[in-house]
Parts: sequence; C-alpha cells; structure tokens
Amino acid sequence: MLVNITNQLKIFFLIVHVLFIVLVLVGIVNKKNRNLIFFSFIAFLSLSATIISIIFVVLPNIIMFGIVFVLIIYAYKNKELNFELKNLNFSSKIFGLIGLIVGFWYLHWVEEPIWLNALFYSPLGGVNCPTILTICAFLCLTIKPTSSILEVTVGSITLYFGFFGIFLLGAYIDFVLIICGAFLLLRAYLIHKEIDKI
Repeated sequence: MLVNITNQLKIFFLIVHVLFIVLVLVGIVNKKNRNLIFFSFIAFLSLSATIISIIFVVLPNIIMFGIVFVLIIYAYKNKELNFELKNLNFSSKIFGLIGLIVGFWYLHWVEEPIWLNALFYSPLGGVNCPTILTICAFLCLTIKPTSSILEVTVGSITLYFGFFGIFLLGAYIDFVLIICGAFLLLRAYLIHKEIDKI
C-alpha cells in the first residue's frame, strides 16, 4: 500500500519537496514570519497525511495525524511554537537538522535508483514515517515555551513508527525516527522539569 501511495502521488510529493525547500529557506531568512511559516508547513503536512490516509483507508494514520494536526493548531494558537533558531541549543539543532534531511530525503518506498528518486518524490506529507519525522524535526527546532502534549504525542508516534518500520517493514532508515523521537521526548521531559541543559 505504501509503495502504491508513493507511485500514485509522485507529482504531489514533488510539489511538497519544492514547498519544503522554499519554506525552510524563506523561514530561515524571514525571522519576523518564521513561526507562521514553519507552523503552516507542519500543519499542512499533518493535514495532508490525514487526508491521504482517508483516501487510502489507513485508519491508524487517520487517527494519529488527525490528532497531531489538532495539537499543532492548538500549540500555535497558544504561542507554543517558537522557532527562535539563534537561541536554540546545539543538540536541538543537530537532531532537528538530521530529522529534516532524512524526512526530505527518505530512502524508502521509491523506485530505483532510490538515492536519486528520494530527492524528488519520497512520500513526505503522505506516508507516516517521513511525515512524522519531519514534524518531529521541526519541533526539535523550537524553544520554550513549548507544548508538552504536542511534543510527547509527536515523539511517541515517531518512536512507534520507527520501531514499526525497522522490525516489520525492513525500513532500516527508520532508526533516525527512533533517535529523533527519543530526543524530543527526553527534551520535553527535561523542559517540564526545568532542566533544559541538553
């Protein structure tokens, strides 16, 4: 099914890849509107994954990405999505960057040559693993105040899909989901305990 989704929606995923590059670059340069730009993109990714899951009747994804979409909207409304990159600590930058690269260039579910095709139409915004990893990566790039419920939810789903992908689907690239999801959960715990030193 995941291969089928990827093959049927190549043009859509190509558009998402172009959007990714444009919005990340604009968001980095445009500090004034960065929160709105990055929020809009991760909200779009979660909504897109929800709609595609409805079309292809993937019930777990409908529920999970639907919840993530609502939590993203709620966090932004409460000013809990703050992408102040200059104030971000080093480890958050590293895990955020790793997650963004792998989420964009997701080496699975595409036709050969995988290394090349993944750059253009890996299923970001449609298939669970690259989509939740990218959302997780963006959340790694936020500073306090953050939404604990959003970070714990996304971190947990990222971990789940990471283990699911490795052990049931043979997608070994999903080890990145495990490390990024675990980092986000650990950071959320430390921020909650006011020990934000990692």
